[in-house]
Amino acid sequence: MRGTSLIDPPAGRCGTPAPAGQGLRPGRVPSAGLRSPGETADTGGVSRVAELILVLLLPTAAGYAIIVALRGSRWLAERRRRPPPARPIEQVEARLRRLRAELELTESRMDLTAKAHRVRALRGAYLDELCAACERLNVSPPAGGDKARQAEIYRAEAALRQRGLDVRETAAH
Repeated sequence: MRGTSLIDPPAGRCGTPAPAGQGLRPGRVPSAGLRSPGETADTGGVSRVAELILVLLLPTAAGYAIIVALRGSRWLAERRRRPPPARPIEQVEARLRRLRAELELTESRMDLTAKAHRVRALRGAYLDELCAACERLNVSPPAGGDKARQAEIYRAEAALRQRGLDVRETAAH
């Protein structure tokens, strides 16, 4: 069958050969067909030296990537293990005073909705901060955790006052 070869120019209408120069887009060369399985592919100018350099540098780059990944993972693990820096005692004192004043104000107000919930939340925050101050100044914290009795809280406040931290002073808003 004529006109079906890959080397022949494309056929015109009704199977007749197209006139020379027609049927191909400008700048295109007709395909020479598929290569046989035994032929080597054209690598586009990549020399054997460039291939050798690539073969030698690729394992080196992979080794460096592994080293960087290991060092990075150690750095992250060490960073997570390190405790956060302690806040200055002045900040702890100011926060204790503010929470104490807010707690007393909330306990004495009558017009609050969900007052019990607010008092419980403020007391929990105050106890957390009180325990942090006790640990910083080597004072035993109130026994009972979040359900500490008022007597225990007063005992811890008195011990902190003896160490120079008075939480009952007026808080500056």
